[in-house]
Amino acid sequence: MDSVDAGIIRELSGPGGSYQWNVRHPYSRIAHNLGVDEETIRRRIRNAERTGLIQGSELIVNPHLIGLEPARMVLDVADPEQRKRMVLSQIKLIDGVLLLLDMHGGGLQVLLFCEDEAMSRRTELISSIAGCRDPLILRNWQALGFRRCDLSLTKTDILILKSLRRDPRKSTRQVAGETGVSARTVERRIAILTDNYAFFHMFRLDFQKLDGVACSVVASYLDEKKKPGLDRTIGSRLERTIYSATNARNTSLFNFVCSNVAEAEGIREWVRGLDGVTETRMGIIKEYILESGWLDDKLQSMLLRS
Repeated sequence: MDSVDAGIIRELSGPGGSYQWNVRHPYSRIAHNLGVDEETIRRRIRNAERTGLIQGSELIVNPHLIGLEPARMVLDVADPEQRKRMVLSQIKLIDGVLLLLDMHGGGLQVLLFCEDEAMSRRTELISSIAGCRDPLILRNWQALGFRRCDLSLTKTDILILKSLRRDPRKSTRQVAGETGVSARTVERRIAILTDNYAFFHMFRLDFQKLDGVACSVVASYLDEKKKPGLDRTIGSRLERTIYSATNARNTSLFNFVCSNVAEAEGIREWVRGLDGVTETRMGIIKEYILESGWLDDKLQSMLLRS
């Protein structure tokens, strides 16, 4: 994977520390942002799909739209060689768990959506299952790259969301046929939902099909004022960044691709040695696990109540 391939995934997943809130993000815009032609973008995406790196994408509803709050957890699983598989299977069953990044060794990241009043219990449960006493938990919605969304969903909106869930780039005509409303209405409602940050993209990625190794580093900073400069320094070194979240006050996350483990180890030591970085948690991503079936149940329940 070169910098263009990484840039495509970054653009589709959400550049700038947020998510991609336009699930129909034009390939022409991606081409412009990366300084290549549109056919190159289409060819690279087709190749990533052919090799199995990209295994489709999903529409994920903004948690605020369905009365939930987001949290990201960074944990180390106790006794990973014996317990990791069991830990993953148990955490997958927890309502609201959306994404797990399973690292080689004990590292694990969890993204979950939950009611605000239940969040502490939910994160404590996940920590207990993992046997982790000092998880890093980020709960600020803006720091995690989310936008506020205060829309009230109509029945038509819910039907559109259900139609687009497994194929966000589905044609307006197809959505109209599945929802029983006109294509013009579908187009208008999608535009309103997009403008109000109602949903975003998440890709199903198989990092085992990657030419190289995918890594994730979480850096904590001593001085909030120095953080923007340090983020720029790290970002400029990581030419093949596929996702970053840099809006938190004292913590930033970078997912990136290296040619091999030796290069990854070198980057970890370099980040750890930067003046102002107090802690780094880095791992090589083994598996990207998207668990979103509960969201379908949530939408169906909302539809029955509408």
